[in-house]
Amino acid sequence: MAGYTRQDTANNISNGNVVDADDLDNEFNGVEAAFNAGSGHTHNGSAGEGAPITVIGPAQDIVTSTTLLRPKTTNVVSLGTDALRYKDMYLEGNADIDGTLNIEGAVTLQNTLAVTGNTTVGGTLAVTGNTTVSGNTTLGNADTDTVTFTADVASAIIPSVDDAYDLGAIGSEWRNLYIDGTANIDTASIDTANVVTLAVSGNGTVAGTLTVTGGINATITGSSSTADKLTTARTITLDGDVSGAANFDGSANITITATVADDSHNHVIANVDGLQTALDGKAASVHTHVISDVTGLQTALDAKVSATYTGDVDITGELVVDSYNETYQAVSSSSGTTTIDCEAGNIFATTLSENTTFAFSNPPASGTAYGFSLRIVQDASASGYTVTWPASVDWPNATAPTLTATASAVDQFVFYTNDGGTTWYGFVSGQAMG
Repeated sequence: MAGYTRQDTANNISNGNVVDADDLDNEFNGVEAAFNAGSGHTHNGSAGEGAPITVIGPAQDIVTSTTLLRPKTTNVVSLGTDALRYKDMYLEGNADIDGTLNIEGAVTLQNTLAVTGNTTVGGTLAVTGNTTVSGNTTLGNADTDTVTFTADVASAIIPSVDDAYDLGAIGSEWRNLYIDGTANIDTASIDTANVVTLAVSGNGTVAGTLTVTGGINATITGSSSTADKLTTARTITLDGDVSGAANFDGSANITITATVADDSHNHVIANVDGLQTALDGKAASVHTHVISDVTGLQTALDAKVSATYTGDVDITGELVVDSYNETYQAVSSSSGTTTIDCEAGNIFATTLSENTTFAFSNPPASGTAYGFSLRIVQDASASGYTVTWPASVDWPNATAPTLTATASAVDQFVFYTNDGGTTWYGFVSGQAMG
């Protein structure tokens, strides 16, 4: 018997011997000591204490080992009842629960909660740390449920399907909408709008009254199918050397009869049809004068000829001059790009301050030839900056030149085009000139 040691070491209690009462008392005392509630055997597996108890219960329903306490059969034995419950449970490892976890009190998690199945919280779920939800998420199961945001949203809100879900509804409308960026709306139905800048790329329909309290600065392309008269007719008046006026209310086209004031401006002879021929005929019939014979004529002609023109001047025939000047422009790079504006001149120069890409803009239309020269100067520190030419430049042997990299080195190039800049022909006119 576990915990019991034979007291009759002399074997007095045996067949044929006279058994003394003391011998029996000692044996009974040993048995009593083995089952004593306070000092009996422990079943700890040591000598005299009995083997460990590995199964308990009327049908050995609970099985124990050095590392495990388990039921003999799965899903049969319960731990406590609804009326009789254990107090505290302490687990150092994982809790693997296949069924429903029903917790009536508070739950404090000091580490990660991993739930692979469903979780139902009948009360309030309060999370004080961060929460990450993977998979589909449904908030509420009826329109009587509400969701309250007391935190700011730190991400985009994007629907899973285009053009399928609404933001608000008739009778359940949001109040104010604040947007710093662009609102891309296919169709907008707005009761009242206070818009600082409105850009409409598609069609716009105003069913009610459109009231503009400020000015309208608009560029309108296309046409209007209808146009009403102006509420108040306006008078359009010509001023200056030409006078005339007409009343316009938008209901019909108008014509303004213009009157040019006498002696209000000058014409050269070539601008008056037939005048030069008539003068030549008159002069031939009388006598011939040279310019020097007419007092003040040369001075007057010089004053008329000396003029400054803005814009293009087209001349039919040859232009013969003693000398002419070309406009020089100094250009510089900005954010790695240097632009040559063909309308700004014909002689350009730049001192490099970074690696740069050249762009040639505003060449004349195809059929008109244009050329310019470009002087490129390296910086004084011999940084060896490089340039990237437009892809439209065609170099001799299809090879772009390499810039001189020494300090303040000067390289000179010439370019021309006659097809509106589709192709530029580039040439080196000199290198290492500094």
